[in-house]
Amino acid sequence: MKRADIIAVIIEEQKAVVDSLKQTVNRYKIASDLDEESTHDPEDFSHQAQAKDMQLRYEKTLKEAELSLAFLENELKEKHDKIERGTIVETDKNYLFVGISVPSFQFENKEVIAFSDHAPVFQNIKGKSKGDTVEIGTNSLEILNFS
Repeated sequence: MKRADIIAVIIEEQKAVVDSLKQTVNRYKIASDLDEESTHDPEDFSHQAQAKDMQLRYEKTLKEAELSLAFLENELKEKHDKIERGTIVETDKNYLFVGISVPSFQFENKEVIAFSDHAPVFQNIKGKSKGDTVEIGTNSLEILNFS
């Protein structure tokens, strides 16, 4: 299994999320920065407060996304001997990555599905070993390997 290659693709997806959030924060920052000395309609100041609130919300989301990116970059050096946050599980049908959620993608003719360790599916695979069968949705998957 090419753990580093799979994680590299997930890192690129997460970098795109971080970049998008940075742009959104900047848009709300500009919208919330009215010149108070200029003549404005009182409604403009209301919109300014809303924009500031959205800026703060997106800044929090951005910080979480950056922490997830740092986690992924650290995972490039890690290897796991049990199924936990950061583990890639190879099944007979796909790869599963436990840690963060990104859109699924193809890797070596298998779909890679990434999900959070807080997702209910994690409870289905936690504690399983090579050769075990797990039920995920309507699929029955055999665990071939994990790292």
